[in-house]
Amino acid sequence: MIALSNRTGRNRDTPLAAILLLALAVRLWSLATHTYLANTDETFQYLEPAHRLAFGSGVITWEFIDGIRSWLLPGAIAGVMRIVALFGDGPEAYVMPLRLACVSASLAVPYAGYRLAERHMGQEAGIAAGLLCALSPQAIYFAPVIMTEPLATDAALLAICWGDAARSTRRWIATGLLFGLAVALRYQYAPILGVAALWQHVREPRRCAVVAAACATVVLLVFGALDWLTWGEPFRSIWLNYLRNGPQGVSAAMGTEAPVYYLGYFLVSWGPMAPVCAVLLVFGAVRLPVLALTVVATIGLHSMVPHKELRFIFLATAVVPMLLGAGLVRVAHLLPAARRPGWALTAFGACVVAGMVATTTTWFATRPDDWHRDRSLLQATALARDVPGVCGVAFRTVWVYRSGGYSYWQRDTPVYFETWDQAQKLPFFDFPLRLGIVRRGQTVPQYPDAELAGHWQKFNVIVGRHTDQLPGFAELACFGAGTPDDPAWCVFTRPGGCD
Repeated sequence: MIALSNRTGRNRDTPLAAILLLALAVRLWSLATHTYLANTDETFQYLEPAHRLAFGSGVITWEFIDGIRSWLLPGAIAGVMRIVALFGDGPEAYVMPLRLACVSASLAVPYAGYRLAERHMGQEAGIAAGLLCALSPQAIYFAPVIMTEPLATDAALLAICWGDAARSTRRWIATGLLFGLAVALRYQYAPILGVAALWQHVREPRRCAVVAAACATVVLLVFGALDWLTWGEPFRSIWLNYLRNGPQGVSAAMGTEAPVYYLGYFLVSWGPMAPVCAVLLVFGAVRLPVLALTVVATIGLHSMVPHKELRFIFLATAVVPMLLGAGLVRVAHLLPAARRPGWALTAFGACVVAGMVATTTTWFATRPDDWHRDRSLLQATALARDVPGVCGVAFRTVWVYRSGGYSYWQRDTPVYFETWDQAQKLPFFDFPLRLGIVRRGQTVPQYPDAELAGHWQKFNVIVGRHTDQLPGFAELACFGAGTPDDPAWCVFTRPGGCD
């Protein structure tokens, strides 16, 4: 009987293993065939401070001068950078392992989708939800991205998944630690995850207390102790971040959207599939209310903030496919028993829905450069980095925050930006967005706008547009199609050294 039970348990998990392998294969294929920077924050809020911590060189953004960011993720990245630097040179040595780690962590999404749907609705629902999560275009796109939103989502969904079936103190502690990690990575998710945790655990006071204590321990260590050690004040990366981006309006100065922006995105991305998806969401929400609550709370809370970006609600974006899969099976179960599909047809139906949603999202709601944003600039930077005898590089007309900084330069030379002064100003905003740049701990002076060309003797490599060539510099190569969504970036070199 025991052997039979074990074999049955293994067979029960076979679909989950297949779904996770499919999800991993799709994400690795995407990583191998697409080069893009999803957002400039990936470089300048996480990679660049980590590079400065690991190697002493990097661009310092105003957030890290002001002290409104936690060092949790940059500190972890810096540790990886130092370790891989022992075995390889160049940014590829650490960027690829970091992306692979993020891809591995992203499997938490299809895992949680399968487990939650299976527990509440059976294996067919687990297969449908898991497949939709595995094939979701947004989940695939953000899987290799080194940012807090997807990583916080991975931790949050694991916490919800484990907490749903937690029956031991050890599992309660693990659930609370995951909730705490998610909050530590993105504190804006705290009220959302607090609601989800209460929904799951409030009926058992001891269980709720253990989860809350474990969560609070992580939060106190990260925002209390780590902020105190790095910024000199506990919780600085929360209260000062809120002050700057809320009452003082920094984030709003970077662009605002209407309160219905996020709802509009889903309607646009689903296109003709919107009515079908809405019905499936309702049926799925009835059976998986904690997930529905998470989606509503995430979208509702972030809709009240004027500055909106799709990455902010990635938690909701990752959960929606779970509800669609659960709703698909629930609708199928409303059919007469003789006509209900088995797991094979359910899996096929989930793949069809996933394909249609991916098609409409690509057609209606994907920006032209999403899957190759800044690829040509990274290619030009890589070529410039390998120029023999390079002793200084100038980025002409390249927006500072699109350059890749020292994270993608990874050479012990000065870096100069023609747009340095422009990057410290926002229109109609008086708060000084100070920038700094250090090489081996020493400040690298910058020459604003046209002044940079007059200091050509300080660099022998230029990265810029076709029109950015200076006298004495020869064009080495250009990358990109030269279209608005794939601009051409070139490398220019001159003989000799640097002053």
